[in-house]
Order: sequence, then structure tokens, then C-alpha cells
Amino acid sequence: MIKISPINLSNIYKPQTLVKSPIFRGAADTFEKTSKNVSQNDFIKWAQDTDYLKNGLENSLTNPANLLGKGFSHSAYTIDGNNDYILRTSNISADVLDFSSAKIADTEDKELDINIGQQIAEITVNRKGEYTFPEKIEVLKKQTGDSIGIAPSQALYIEDTGKLREGEKPYEDISRKEKYAKTIHQVAQLPLSAYEQLIETIQKAQKKGYVLDHLNSNNLMVDETNQSINIIDMDKKGTKADYGNVLYALTNIYYFETFTSQYDSAKMPEDKINQAFKDTLDIINKFTQAMKNKQVKFDKDTCSIEFLNFILSMPCSFFCKSFDVNQKWAKFKQMGLA
Repeated sequence: MIKISPINLSNIYKPQTLVKSPIFRGAADTFEKTSKNVSQNDFIKWAQDTDYLKNGLENSLTNPANLLGKGFSHSAYTIDGNNDYILRTSNISADVLDFSSAKIADTEDKELDINIGQQIAEITVNRKGEYTFPEKIEVLKKQTGDSIGIAPSQALYIEDTGKLREGEKPYEDISRKEKYAKTIHQVAQLPLSAYEQLIETIQKAQKKGYVLDHLNSNNLMVDETNQSINIIDMDKKGTKADYGNVLYALTNIYYFETFTSQYDSAKMPEDKINQAFKDTLDIINKFTQAMKNKQVKFDKDTCSIEFLNFILSMPCSFFCKSFDVNQKWAKFKQMGLA
């Protein structure tokens, strides 16, 4: 059995905030006029052809069967009759929305020729009653696969009270541990080419100013069918890609200590702990090999606190055969990774 000492991992989560939009007055057209040629946007063309805003939008947001997933601030929904896109909206009751006011705008980045789950259109719907600002509904490119690991604990608990958000299970719940183990194992089983393709996608996205939001491992999806790792919810910051942050998210390392804990009510058996440890090492090995093949490196000068937490983790210590941070960086440099 591999003996694992507790490691302190910091969980940092950057919540998405809902920005109030300008007040809409007067009757709104069904489709917003823009300087862009809306025929270039496949979703808008489909929505016009099917009269989706009038005949399908409300059902997409009210039919429980369409709910893909729900976070602490947003929910995602499938679109009946269109398998290429999904909707994402704030966690607001559809009862307060005036769907007759819906209009759509083209927000697609025409220079981005890859799928990173990006927004391609925005639907605006006025609210009823005393609510004076509209709801913004994002139309996103659909990605395939299962979200990797477990979202940070900050996404599950109310910040002011520390209480679980309604409908959420505890961070250490057995169902979360099983989901973590399953998806980490799926990632570990992927071929080296999947890791290389992930790096290529990140490089292409970075050239257009997009970087991975690494604070939530759920922004990476493992697709066993297509043997790929897919990305959603990238930030347009214009900063360079950080492969230490990618590895932090890919291993879901912030959940490792919770998974291996012997002090909570959902204590995992030794064989599953050892398997998760092995899977994490396999991911590290494959991703670092892909980095060497694609000639990208970690940057010590811009090392984030999240990647530092990865470096301090037991799997990284085992990989580098050292507990000393400086020796670990020396190992990375020796391997051509830093």
C-alpha cells in the first residue's frame, strides 16, 4: 500500500457575477439588427428558420428534461431540435421572464475556428413586474464528455453562512468521491495524443486571447468515445497559456486530499485510494510527455498558487522523487519542462 500523508491544499474559486444590463423600454423586435450578417451565424439562422424564440425557447428553460447541469450561479440547458449548442442562464425562475420580448444578437468570435464551448449568440429576455433589467441567456457551442472531477468547495457553500447551497451534497460526499475517481481514471486511460491535442487547442485559443479558467476542473471534459479532452468556459484575458494551471485542473489535485482523507464519514478503501494515486501519476506522466513533444514549459516566474499546491501534493512529490520544492523545479528543468 502507498502511504499518503495529508497535504494542505488551498481551494480558490472565482465566482461568476451577474452584471446588470441596461433597462429596455418599449417593444422589442424578435431579432436585433446588427451590422453583422446574421446568416453567417448557424444558430441564428436555425433560430430564424424554426422561429425558436417564439416556439422553443420557453420550453428549453422550463422542461426539467432539458436541464444539463446547475452550478451555484448558472444553469445549462439542451435545445430541442439542435444538438450543436446549449443555453446557459443565471439561476433565475423562468416564471419571471417575458418570453414574448426575446431577441437575439450575434456574439460569435468569427476568428475562433475551434470549439472551446464559447458563446456564439446572446438572447435577451425582459423580466416581468418590478424587475427592470433583462435576463441575458448565452448560446454556447456544445461540448461532449463528462466534466472532470469535483468543483471547488466554494461553489457548493454559501459564502456568508458556510451552509450548503440548496440541493447540493457535501464536498466529501461519497457520490462526489466516486465521480472524482471515475473521471480521473477516464483521463488517465486516454492516449498520449489526447493530451497533445489538448495542448494544441490551448495554443490555438491563446492566440485569440483565450485562457483556461483552471480554478474549476469541471471546465475540462473527458470524452471516452472520441478519446479527447474538451474545454469549456475559457476566459478572454489576452494572457499567455499557463501549463502548470492546466495540469492543476487536469489532475483535479485540489480534491485529492479530500478523496484520500481517513477522517470523514465517506472514508475510501485502500484499493481505490491507490488507484486514484496511480491514475494521477499516469496523468502527470502523459501530460508532461505531451508538453515535451509540443515544446511547451512551466514558468517558475509566473507560477500560480494553484500550481504551487500541485507541486506540494503527494503525487507530484512521488513523480519528482522529492519533497523539496526547489528540487522539484530542478527536476522539471532537467526534464526540459521548465
